[in-house]
Amino acid sequence: MKKINSLEFALNFEAKGTALYLKLAKNTKNIISKQLFYSLASQEVDHAKKADEIYEVLGKGEKNKNVLSKILPSVELSLKEFFLKAKNIDLKKDIQNIKGYELAMEMEIKGYNVYKNFSKDANNVLESNFFEKLMAQEKEHLDSLRNVYYYLTDTGDWFEEEESKVWSWMNI
Repeated sequence: MKKINSLEFALNFEAKGTALYLKLAKNTKNIISKQLFYSLASQEVDHAKKADEIYEVLGKGEKNKNVLSKILPSVELSLKEFFLKAKNIDLKKDIQNIKGYELAMEMEIKGYNVYKNFSKDANNVLESNFFEKLMAQEKEHLDSLRNVYYYLTDTGDWFEEEESKVWSWMNI
């Protein structure tokens, strides 16, 4: 059954993402990185939980049950609130493990692409919608990682990103 395999993959992939983000958060002293990684870990846990719920629903033969209604808070919004509260703190202090950002971005790109394929190959609307929502979340995670990465590394790449991806509020 392909649908079960795709959901098993999603559950395992999100669990690995959670572990990665917790490890990155634990191993950094940079305060904005820590905030970002913990926010992302929390969302990965929610993704794994949803994959498990859908796996159970489909395993029981139910295909129309709504288990996707919860909307997760935006990573950008939580970081913006944090950023504004931390005005007198050097957010670029103790920058390390930039490779961790690169690894995380690669993981989010992989997730997006895999979920895109799963969405196209889905056998029912519930599964297809789930993977489409995961794709949107993976894109938001990638944008979050890119914005903080570019902010911390002071690369000009941040300004070259699409306007819809750049968090201009970080440039205050």
